[in-house]
Amino acid sequence: MPDSPKSNSHTQRWYTGLAVGLPVLACLAAGPHWSWWLLVTISGSLGIWELHGILFRDPLPSRWRILSFSIAIVMPLATFWGGVPGMNLVLIAAIFGAFSLMLLFSPRDPQEIGRIAHLVLAWLYVPYLLSHLLLLGAFPDGRFWIIFVLGVIVAGDAGAYHTGVTFGRHKLFEKVSPKKTIEGALGGLAASLLMGLVLGLLFSRQTGIGQLLVFGLLTAVAGQTGDLIESMIKRNCGKKDSSTLLPGHGGILDRLDSLLFSFPLMWLLLQWAA
Repeated sequence: MPDSPKSNSHTQRWYTGLAVGLPVLACLAAGPHWSWWLLVTISGSLGIWELHGILFRDPLPSRWRILSFSIAIVMPLATFWGGVPGMNLVLIAAIFGAFSLMLLFSPRDPQEIGRIAHLVLAWLYVPYLLSHLLLLGAFPDGRFWIIFVLGVIVAGDAGAYHTGVTFGRHKLFEKVSPKKTIEGALGGLAASLLMGLVLGLLFSRQTGIGQLLVFGLLTAVAGQTGDLIESMIKRNCGKKDSSTLLPGHGGILDRLDSLLFSFPLMWLLLQWAA
């Protein structure tokens, strides 16, 4: 009896996840800090490309594409070198540059305001949020907290999927994501809490169990909310996946959606804890 399409898709999902996830995990767990910058730059550039395809029905003029991809490359570099001031400097320069381009080339075109608004959203949503991974890595134990966030999110995704398939009955947010269930969300939260606790007990014994549970819970909630937010953006723009770049997964944004708010949240939590 041949495998069902659902079974083949699930297998493909595992193969793609391992092929992409293992090198990323090795980079974050053992790679030098500059490799994190390279990872954020590549991921952010691909994410910007996908978000352009979601937000803009017509191809962007070349000047806007050049500006947008330049921001996706320069912002992580500025964050790596200059921290928060460097990151904010690039964001301010990007907005100033966008209005300057409009002033030079199309000062009376009302559509340009909409383009700039969408581009600023794209810069905030992808490279700005993702650059917080580099800020998080600047903490003395930043490498552990990056792995903590990644482990909590991956465990939550797996727990939500398997719990939802097995026990899911009540829809979580049907207007945005019809397949997600309340049972799946609760299963994902439980898996996230367990993974966060295990990682903390194994690799950060100076961190208290209470702190691990609180950080794990907040990270898991941010991850699930980020997933719903990306689904909402795609659904409003008539898209199912951000792209077909990752077989079985969709696009880069479909994998980053749970992390985009989790890294900034963890950075803020550690600032507060310090």
